Amino acid sequence: MLGALRNTSLLGPLAVFFVVAMSAGIVVTFVPLAVPGGSGNLVAVALLIQAAAATLFRWWAGRLGDRYGPASLLVPAIVVSALGVLAPAFAANPAAVLAGMALFGAGWGVTQNATLALILERVAPSGYGAASALWYVAYDAGLGLGAAGFGVATVLTGYPISFVVAALLVLVALLPARRDPGTGRKR
Repeated sequence: MLGALRNTSLLGPLAVFFVVAMSAGIVVTFVPLAVPGGSGNLVAVALLIQAAAATLFRWWAGRLGDRYGPASLLVPAIVVSALGVLAPAFAANPAAVLAGMALFGAGWGVTQNATLALILERVAPSGYGAASALWYVAYDAGLGLGAAGFGVATVLTGYPISFVVAALLVLVALLPARRDPGTGRKR
């Protein structure tokens, strides 16, 4: 894994994935708590929509990534993920929550597919195991750190402001995505 980390072409996709994974940890942990009490059915439907959108858009990203290159999907996926994470700031509005979870699921699914495809295309087949392990470290660390950090922020600011800050944090992932040499490349 240390050898794979020396491959600097992996760092951008891993950073993007880590940041968006942080927002996934926030969504699955805190949307159920942020939506006003008595809205259990709304939360269940919202999380179902998020998971279904992630699955559908993971597949779609594979098809589009094969055509235009997975790096070309990163910037749109980050923007859509940020919009989705922002929506629970308006948790009193059920339509905002549902639309936000659809958007977040779409961005999350595309990000998963595109970043994994990018790191695998940037290593030799002998490096697939280490590259995949790094991707999963970014996944797990992002989920955990996102939820933990958001919990601390929420104690200090409340849910609405914390969701706004989380959305802004997701947009920070635009920096490594736009610096990636493969972004926008057509095949």
